[in-house]
Amino acid sequence: MGIVLNEDMFKKTLGRFLRLKRIEKGITLEELGHIAQVDDKHLGKIERGNKIPRSDTLFQLLIALNATNVRIYDILAEYKSIKNEDDR
Repeated sequence: MGIVLNEDMFKKTLGRFLRLKRIEKGITLEELGHIAQVDDKHLGKIERGNKIPRSDTLFQLLIALNATNVRIYDILAEYKSIKNEDDR
């Protein structure tokens, strides 16, 4: 059976993925918001999994993180990591 990803889990997974990419890049939430032209409070909600970004916002974030070559598999790998933590 394939991966079943509900909306809440998708928001959490995407937010965590973006946060990890930001941390890997070594920039703060405020710096990423400035680079991507996204309000840092909104970005915080995205990273916490409370909001799903619009497609144009997501694209701006991926460009700012130099992650435009990200594959859906990379995000799903993060989902598996979160799911394993939740199952413990």
